[in-house]
Amino acid sequence: MIKIKVLTAIPDKIWEGIGTVIGFSASIFIAVQIITELKTAGPSTLSTYFVSGFFVIYFFWFLYGVRYQRFAIWFTNALAALLQLILLIILSIK
Repeated sequence: MIKIKVLTAIPDKIWEGIGTVIGFSASIFIAVQIITELKTAGPSTLSTYFVSGFFVIYFFWFLYGVRYQRFAIWFTNALAALLQLILLIILSIK
């Protein structure tokens, strides 16, 4: 198990940078799914409940990031929530 001291020794700016990159990657995966849904004819195999659930999760973490003023959390989750909402809209009209 990693000792907490090792993690706390890493400066906040490093954590913010890494968190932003990792969080942004989630949005890239959602964007790829949006493109796939737009290119694929017929009904989706994604459940609207599943996509809605992830929208709620991303939106909560956006609010959490705003509350604690953590850019890496609020920015990346706001983007992911927006993309998840777009995906949900696409699923609804398919």
